[in-house]
Amino acid sequence: MTVQSLVLRHGGTEQRVCFAAVNAAPPQAFLSEREKEQLEAFKFAAKQEAFLLGRLAAKSALGVLIEEPDLRRIEIRSGIYGQPLIHHPAAGAADVSVSHSHGLAVALAFPATCPMGIDLETVAAVAAATIIGELQASAAERAWLAQAGVARAAPGVDQATACCVLWTAREALGKTLKIGLNSPLGILALTEIRATDDGSWAGRYLNFPHCQCLSQARRGRVLSLAMPSDAQLSAKLSFT
Repeated sequence: MTVQSLVLRHGGTEQRVCFAAVNAAPPQAFLSEREKEQLEAFKFAAKQEAFLLGRLAAKSALGVLIEEPDLRRIEIRSGIYGQPLIHHPAAGAADVSVSHSHGLAVALAFPATCPMGIDLETVAAVAAATIIGELQASAAERAWLAQAGVARAAPGVDQATACCVLWTAREALGKTLKIGLNSPLGILALTEIRATDDGSWAGRYLNFPHCQCLSQARRGRVLSLAMPSDAQLSAKLSFT
């Protein structure tokens, strides 16, 4: 497990955010009694592992942000759209976004005054056609996908990775807005995608110009972060 403490610059202020990545199923000692009951309700080992990884990532990030060493005191429940709801005396000042994929869970804890969302997915070339069919891609996204599919004309990205970037960008924004993907996917489309100097990608949303997306690919996975367009983090999120 790794935990990063970063500086968020937004609206003329500097605040702390914390990011955690977990890739090993932990013991249950960090769970509250309610969360232990939730764990026992899952019938399949894979579901139990995903639950444990996600909870540990979220609680570890939150524990550092709100300075709570006893993770059992931080309880995370699910809202109507599956969004995490924090139960803790300091919960009103902080929020958290969680994602997991194939044995890796990540979480970002941040000030509630600056909405953010993350999504992690594993790149799978066999899923590219399905994703393209469901994206309801914007003109800018279609052009970017076409470049990625022709002799790697988009530097550093193949079509499967490009599809994963667009999908995670939508998921990240849906989490920021606390609606998940419970809306037509085209509403969450990007209007701009560009490569950055550090080998990642930055984008702007078509219908939400006050939001931006930062995406990066590492070892077969893509992580996307949605946040206000004028916000900056002091470093990239480290998930591998």
